[in-house]
Amino acid sequence: MLRESGRLTFQRLQQRLARRGTGAVEAARQWPAHYVVFNLLHASTDLTSSPYARRRAALEALFANH
Repeated sequence: MLRESGRLTFQRLQQRLARRGTGAVEAARQWPAHYVVFNLLHASTDLTSSPYARRRAALEALFANH
């Protein structure tokens, strides 16, 4: 969840997760969530034992067309 300043806010995410029904729909409109990936541990193969450079390359390749 991002603030107007562009920083992440865990508090807004918690507020959104606590809502149900129409309140959840309104919260989703008001505070859209974004999935942020920092590492790739499994794609078509287990990468957990791979060096960071290989995991990073696999992550970049996964999102190259987006």
